[in-house]
Amino acid sequence: MRKYFVFLIGLACGMLVSCRTQKTLHQPVVLQADTTVIPDFPAEVLYVLGARWEADTALQDHTIAEYIEGELMRLYPEKAYAGYIDRLCALTDGLLVSSQRKPILFNPHRQEINFLSTASLRADFYEVLDSLSLEEEMEVLELTPQEQADWDVLQSLVHSEQPITRAAFDTLNIEFFDEENVLLTLLLWRGPRLFYRVLQSKARAEKLARYYYGEATNNGRPGDAFKHIYVNVLLRTYVGEWLSHAIMDIFWEWKSPNAPCDHYMDLHNNIIGRQTRYDDFTTIDAQCSDMRHWLQWAENVQHFVQDSVNGDYQVWNKETPTFVVESAAQKISDTQYIYWDK
Repeated sequence: MRKYFVFLIGLACGMLVSCRTQKTLHQPVVLQADTTVIPDFPAEVLYVLGARWEADTALQDHTIAEYIEGELMRLYPEKAYAGYIDRLCALTDGLLVSSQRKPILFNPHRQEINFLSTASLRADFYEVLDSLSLEEEMEVLELTPQEQADWDVLQSLVHSEQPITRAAFDTLNIEFFDEENVLLTLLLWRGPRLFYRVLQSKARAEKLARYYYGEATNNGRPGDAFKHIYVNVLLRTYVGEWLSHAIMDIFWEWKSPNAPCDHYMDLHNNIIGRQTRYDDFTTIDAQCSDMRHWLQWAENVQHFVQDSVNGDYQVWNKETPTFVVESAAQKISDTQYIYWDK
């Protein structure tokens, strides 16, 4: 009898432990974002949120920054947190302070953000940009059928009357649209239209670099030089020289810290595409007038890179110290591109 009583007690204890274990297993997991980091978010998500705010006056009871931050917290509770945008803007201000050439920033809806700004040398450029209809904008960008299809999908989300879900974005597959963080500030400064131009430029540069050079588009090879030269041609054309400088020389260099050989190669080749060879690259051959202009520009850049006379090969590697790389880079002509791996 005593053994039977002990058995019943043991059985009861086992059931109690089991119930507690099952209860623990079914407790919902509470996601806590790490507020010490500045996370990335899918670029297409940022674009759609900005475009929805711009298109719907009912959403403009909040600033664009407040709306985007709230939506990111709803969609990505494991990453987004209250104060994310303020933290991001403070970082961006710090990055811009380090540059002697500050970009032009305008946005009448960003009263809560105190960015650095200066008098515009290209105000006419932005006036023209803002005056274009969406149809004219698409003509300016010369979208391919696939790019147009991607654009249409994004617009369906922008103008949907239903709340956007995480699943709607998780099923998207827009080629070469990556995750971004500091570029979110462009969305606040100039709105979704300019932001989309940047995303499209980056995607085209990645795609055409792969087309011409396969996988050899990084680590100091000519395909790496092509990509940086070409994306600067696109950005100067579509968003102006000042902002292209901020995007390429400040924001993206900060986002992806490079070894000295990559850093100085990138900065040098950015100038080739944005300034010293820009007019040559954007010259259109009359015989190819029916080709999309940006494809002709890509051919011009590719021909330039393929001509070995235009390249300056440096005997660098990932371990070459900054003082060696910087000194060598300063001596190279600003009409020749740099590469360090054949």
